Amino acid sequence: MTLARMRSIYEALDLIQQNDPNTALTYNSIKKLCLDGKIRYFTSGKKIILNYDDLIALIGITED
Repeated sequence: MTLARMRSIYEALDLIQQNDPNTALTYNSIKKLCLDGKIRYFTSGKKIILNYDDLIALIGITED
């Protein structure tokens, strides 16, 4: 069993921007995906910690 890669929204956005510097994905768009229930997440205080694997699968990025 592999562990889920849990990241903050900013960390996830940084990883995506490393693969695609011209991405149109923003902090607010990722937050909305979480709050709409499309990505599993939990909160730690005010910070949203999301399942990075769910995000990658949803937007269709393949990682090397």
